[in-house]
Amino acid sequence: MSVKSEILLKQLNWAMRAGLGPDDRGYLGSYEQNLFRPLNEKSKAAFDNGSGSELRDRPSGPAKMRALHSSSALAVNFFDTWVGKDAGPLAQILDLDSRPVDIRFEGQYPTGLPGNPPNLDVVIEFENKFVVGIESKFTEWVNPKSVSKAPFKDKYFPDGPGVWEKVGLTETQWLANDIQSMALTFRHLDAPQLMKHALGLATHQGSDFRLYYVYFDAEGDEATAHKLEICAFSERLSSELGFKAISYQNLLIKMQNCSGVPSAYLEYLCDRYL
Repeated sequence: MSVKSEILLKQLNWAMRAGLGPDDRGYLGSYEQNLFRPLNEKSKAAFDNGSGSELRDRPSGPAKMRALHSSSALAVNFFDTWVGKDAGPLAQILDLDSRPVDIRFEGQYPTGLPGNPPNLDVVIEFENKFVVGIESKFTEWVNPKSVSKAPFKDKYFPDGPGVWEKVGLTETQWLANDIQSMALTFRHLDAPQLMKHALGLATHQGSDFRLYYVYFDAEGDEATAHKLEICAFSERLSSELGFKAISYQNLLIKMQNCSGVPSAYLEYLCDRYL
């Protein structure tokens, strides 16, 4: 069985135990059934105003958050409980040394380049306006990306100074050059997406940010390749971006030993994702 099939089977088994009746593609009857609790109104507004069709059914298919394998549902189940609450325990397991004052989804940090900036899955803001941007992945990393097309669009490489270099991200610029020239390839980790997030954060925050990558881990050849790519990315950019990668499973294990975590929330997450 493939890594992705195994992950999806576990989610299907969870849904059947919960009596949710998923269809044969792994979609539930509504996105609400896929969540631990109803979306915080602030969080719902963020998704309603986003461009990802997360909550609304489309002519081409059901709302994305109805899928048991939805990365946004995973992020919501983990982070939405802390919106508007004392998020000290969350900061603790993320190894952050101050308490958040705001947590929001679908964060955008325009770079000034043409087109829409990518949405950051979660943004955590602190009292001094320092932010942690979080990119969340469930099964997206399992399927290797094509190497038949350029990793970045041409707009990221204009004539003159590099776009990352102009905002003080010299190491990131060098890595972007290596990736665009195919001197270095990332098949499982979406390094270009992370670097686009870094560009937007640096454009608005200067050096007052960190970039986190929180992913659902698994076992198998794809998972091994994914971890090797995370290590390669971290070696190049952990210092410049404050980059940190951590699995949801490790966060849940840390959360089990953390006080102030709602018991029903922790029980739901462990039953579904561990």
